[in-house]
Amino acid sequence: MRTLVTLLSLFLLGAHAQHGSEWTYSEGALDEAHWPQSYPACGGQRQSPINLQRRKVQYNPSLKALNLTGYEVQDGKFPMINNGHTVQISLPSTMHMTASDGTVYIAQQMHFHWGGASSEISGSEHTVDGIRQAVEIHVVHYNSKYESYDIAQYEPDGLAVLAAFIETKNYAENTYYSNFISHLANIKYAGQSTDLTDLDIQDMLPEDLHHYYSYQGSLTTPPCTENVRWFVLADSVKLSKSQILKLENSLLDHKNKTIQNDYRKTQPLNHRVVEANFMYFPNQHYALGSEFRSYLSKISENIEYVRKFVEQKKARRKSQC
Repeated sequence: MRTLVTLLSLFLLGAHAQHGSEWTYSEGALDEAHWPQSYPACGGQRQSPINLQRRKVQYNPSLKALNLTGYEVQDGKFPMINNGHTVQISLPSTMHMTASDGTVYIAQQMHFHWGGASSEISGSEHTVDGIRQAVEIHVVHYNSKYESYDIAQYEPDGLAVLAAFIETKNYAENTYYSNFISHLANIKYAGQSTDLTDLDIQDMLPEDLHHYYSYQGSLTTPPCTENVRWFVLADSVKLSKSQILKLENSLLDHKNKTIQNDYRKTQPLNHRVVEANFMYFPNQHYALGSEFRSYLSKISENIEYVRKFVEQKKARRKSQC
């Protein structure tokens, strides 16, 4: 049985390698609409990305904050490659993410999805209430119960992705991204690679790492395996317009065309449940930290006031009898 699984994995890896440079988002025989022909899982019922409808998200207080280990600055060299679809950074195995149920995931790589085909097109993969942000970050992990990513990527509980949005308005330059963006010039052409040093993933993520949406989905690119546990952070990273423009216009694909709009369209939810570890209030993005605690405290005070008022009325009635 183990030999059969190994042979199947090799076959799938070979197929992935054969088509890996051929699939596209919008052009050619293997554009997004035709992915299922070569990658059947892409036509499945638990595909990603999705539209996160905040009014339908279920609040789950048991979803504790993710425990991120090794995300802060690390010494050494970290390969960064233009793979023809995006920019991808290889991550050290010392980076771990522990979910609230105790499952430990080991970081494998980090990549980005963006728009840029016109000034009006943003490129995040997930949307929130139909709104697409400028860029989306994916930090890909595999379940530590498996020996490697190559094995875990085909297991039903094999993968987890920590996702974050990048937004741009009139923000100043984000200095935490300066080193990364400056290296894009070294990987203009598909297949080129360079090395990043002194990598600090935590500084490249949003300030608030505690609040997130979670659901069961898939990889958003072929082979679209439906074995991904998604953690989409509610907070976002802020970059300047010039930084976004550099990301959108620096890299070329296998046909020497600028890599733009490298995001998959949102997929049907198909009765899946999306959970969050924070409550949504229509007039604000989400309740956070001290603000949330203050809000709950006021509710508790009001409940206590009503309780005492009712008890006092009951006591008066008894005294009058």
